[in-house]
Order: sequence, then structure tokens, then C-alpha cells
Amino acid sequence: MNFALKLYHQDKKVNQTLFLYIIYCLSLLLIRAKITQSVYLFFLIWNLFLAFVPYIISSYFQSLDTKNNSKLKRYALLIIWLLFIPNSFYIITDLVHLDNSDGIIFWLDLIIISSYALIGFGLGLLSLTHFETTLKTIISKKYASITLFCISFLCGFGIYVGRILRYNSWDIISNPFDLIVDLFIAATSKTSLFFSIQFGIFIYFAFLIKKNITSK
Repeated sequence: MNFALKLYHQDKKVNQTLFLYIIYCLSLLLIRAKITQSVYLFFLIWNLFLAFVPYIISSYFQSLDTKNNSKLKRYALLIIWLLFIPNSFYIITDLVHLDNSDGIIFWLDLIIISSYALIGFGLGLLSLTHFETTLKTIISKKYASITLFCISFLCGFGIYVGRILRYNSWDIISNPFDLIVDLFIAATSKTSLFFSIQFGIFIYFAFLIKKNITSK
């Protein structure tokens, strides 16, 4: 409990906004369930939880005292963060589920999925900002920018693995062999590289826009 409160107060204004927006997103699903008598799209709650994981990790990482924490712990957190950060941006691809909507419900579903995609994407950008802040204490700004672009590309590849290949972050433990084989095949595929580059550029420019707006 103390840990959660510490992270909450670390960036209280942002976290208050996120909390209010989560309530709004959840209320949208409840309204849809009431209207349609269906829990379709409730999977977005799980996707939103996964989007929060890298944000929580990067927030915790920022609070660490480098002198009192081992390099092994920091590297372990970094690896877990890298595995989960694509989940934040992944939610935008849930717009494909609009194919199953029609009539007035289509517009409600558009608002619902877009709302979850917006908060997921926002969490991803905030997490990248945390990572950049930490990174600049280790390497120069130039190399930090290059590293962030590479991570954006990896996020694009992660989205491809999740949306097209239908793997998730847990498969590295539950289904490692098939995952490694398919990752190797995808890494040599022109389609996956094109997909990853396009999403990577999209994520990186969104990060730059957010960075330039907040720095003013």
C-alpha cells in the first residue's frame, strides 16, 4: 500500500488525471453492457492493465536510489519494461474490432476503443519519458535519442507480434519455443519490418510532439 501511494504521489497531478480517465473508460463499458446486454469489448480492461505495467515499472525505476540498488535489479526491471512497453501502444490496433459493430453501436464502440487507445498510448509516452530521463543520466542526449527511436521500432515489432502473430508478453514463459521460432521468421520478413518501421516512426513522432509540448 505504501509502495502504491509513493508512486501515486511521485507525479500526483498526472496520476489523478489518469485515475479519472480510467473511471470514464470503465463507465463507457458499463453503459455499452447495459445497452447491448453484452460484455463484448470487456477485454479492453485487461489490455489497459497491461498498458499500465510498463508505466508502473518506469515510475518505480525513477524512484530508485542507484547507490542502494544493485545493477542486477535495475537490468531485470529494464528487461521486464522492454517486454511490456509495446502493450501500451498495442491498444490502438483494437480498432479492428469495429468490424463487428454496426448502426449506432458502431459510434459508441468507436468512442470506447479510442478512449482506451488514448490512455494506453498516453501511458506509453509517459513511460518513454521516464526512461529518457533515466537514460540521460547514463549517456549523452544524442545517444539517448537514438536509443528511444530503436525502442519505438521494437514497440512496433512488438505490436506486430501481438496483433499479427497473436502472441502476448506471457508467452515468453508459457510458450517460449514457438515464440522464438516465429520471432526469427518475423525478423527476416519484409512485411513485419515494414509494419514495425511504420508503427515505430508513428510512436517516435508522437513522443517528440509530447516532449516538445510539455517542455514549453
